Amino acid sequence: MLAWTGMRGALERAATARGSTDAYSSLFTLLVLLLLVAALFAGESFWTGAAALATAATVLALALADRIPLSPGGVPLVAALLGLAAWSGVSIAWSVAPDRSWDDLNRGLVYAGFAVLGVAAGSLGSRALRLVALTLAAALGAAVLWALAGKVVPALFPDGGRAARLRDPIGYWNALALAANALLVLGLWLASRPVVRSIRCAGVALAYAAVVATLLAVSRAGLLGAIVAVALWLLLSDAPDSEDRIERSLLALAPVVPAVAVSTWAFTRPALVEDGQAYADRVADGAWLGFLLAAGAVAAVVAAARLSTVRLTQPARRTTGRLLALGAVAAVVLVAAAVALVPDPADGGASVQGPGRFGDASLNNRWGWWGEAWQLFAERPFQGSGAASFEVAHRRLQDVYVPAVEPHSVPLQFLAGSGILGLLLFAAVVGAVATAAARALRRTTGEERAAAAALAVVTAVYLLHALVDYSWSFLAVTAPALVAAGALAAAGTQPGERRRRPFAALAALAVGLACLGSLASPWLADRSVRQVNRELDAGDPEAAAAAARRARMLDPLSIEPSLKLAGVETRRDRPEAARRAYAQAIRSQPENPDTWYALGNFEFSLDDLCNAYVHLNEAYTLDPASRRWTDGGPLDISRAHVNAGRC
Repeated sequence: MLAWTGMRGALERAATARGSTDAYSSLFTLLVLLLLVAALFAGESFWTGAAALATAATVLALALADRIPLSPGGVPLVAALLGLAAWSGVSIAWSVAPDRSWDDLNRGLVYAGFAVLGVAAGSLGSRALRLVALTLAAALGAAVLWALAGKVVPALFPDGGRAARLRDPIGYWNALALAANALLVLGLWLASRPVVRSIRCAGVALAYAAVVATLLAVSRAGLLGAIVAVALWLLLSDAPDSEDRIERSLLALAPVVPAVAVSTWAFTRPALVEDGQAYADRVADGAWLGFLLAAGAVAAVVAAARLSTVRLTQPARRTTGRLLALGAVAAVVLVAAAVALVPDPADGGASVQGPGRFGDASLNNRWGWWGEAWQLFAERPFQGSGAASFEVAHRRLQDVYVPAVEPHSVPLQFLAGSGILGLLLFAAVVGAVATAAARALRRTTGEERAAAAALAVVTAVYLLHALVDYSWSFLAVTAPALVAAGALAAAGTQPGERRRRPFAALAALAVGLACLGSLASPWLADRSVRQVNRELDAGDPEAAAAAARRARMLDPLSIEPSLKLAGVETRRDRPEAARRAYAQAIRSQPENPDTWYALGNFEFSLDDLCNAYVHLNEAYTLDPASRRWTDGGPLDISRAHVNAGRC
């Protein structure tokens, strides 16, 4: 509450003081930058989500109190996001994993908060879109540069000496590639701006780093996203004729060519692109990579500076255009040939992690996950299995154990988890984003339109990745896309009527507090769950049991508190109390195989083989392909006991 009050007071003072517009713009832009950096580096941290929700609620309250400007253009986007979050909350009633559906509700609320921040940022005046694009470039640039720094100095990341594919600080290579795709277009936007040379040079360097990061992440979706990002930027940027587009195409080559050269060298070094290499080799090759990265950045900046002074004649433009078109076609043909002709290096369900992925035509189990998602939808077309429940729900459908958090397609993710209504609500979000982008491009001019084009491409590339991955589950990449979408929504509309609505402002604060409570409860429960082990290690099982009960009270939808309590009661030699705790976990999630397996294993340990078979067999029915089922294991022993007529 103190932090909330302080934030509200700071924004209010900035908005009402003399010279309020500049003061408020500076403070708010800084807040958005800090929140985006937190999202990129801390992910779905409670504190990041809480800060975003608190800031969004404060902004709404101040706008409703007529203290700061807020465009009404973001209403469709925010309303669609809130509707999607609300439906996730409703799905808790039937979800096979209600705790995960609650998490999805909270995730949706945080996303709506970031969209509100984008709308507020887009309402800052005639330079709003440029400020937002610059803020996104700074935040994404910090993440991508940090990722490359970890490749140069492996000690920067905990597992930098083991895993090769670039993924930190986000934690997932495809998500990092998506962040790099967004940075690429923002870097090209900066490089093409008619501003001071240092900003243009910074833009070229960021675009160069983005291409290297995309390639070292070894993400096929990222490579496609980079190509689409550049193509869309050339199409949508403020270039009314083909001559400008040719010059911008040449500008795009300046960071791309040295980035490809440096990455190609890196692909020849096993220590940089293969898992499990000697740490000393990673350190040595990382140092060489650092030198080449710096040299490549200098080459990119120098090339861009030279190209910016080139003035092509009309015949030269035509020739250059033809050469660029032929080069683009040749690149597409080469990529297609590599995918079609290079043998699939994946072995069964194994996923190739090195540069060979670029010649791998397989979907890496996606086809199976997509089929499972469709099957879950077909079983419950209106409601689905519950928001974000795929990891639990799809296990009973598998013949071969291939775990997945989500089906690696956001539309199918909503279809499987939230049914047809969930998909329609997500489509409403996409429609609101597309409408906002089109309106902003139509209503802005000059430098502001160039920024609108870059932000529109950021959202388009996000949606492209969402078709073949689970980008929605990563705050690190979804928050920047929603800030961009919110800013576009604000820029494409006229300011609304300014009048004070004090009761609505209070309601916004009250709703914000309720959202914070929803976010805080599972987080506090998780802290209590972790406390159980600490109390057991300290030799205080009574305190451990109290912590488990407190966690269950804070998050009654989760099975973890009940399982922890059962473990504590087992350690206290109270088998009936432990059995009751296991039964509570089953009541919380009766379609989760882990609950039945835990109770069955417990009964097996007590030599209660008759009951153990019933519960282990139920777990097997819900998860038949699990690797936990071994020949001669507890299930086989219990089954033999039952078949012998001993029950």
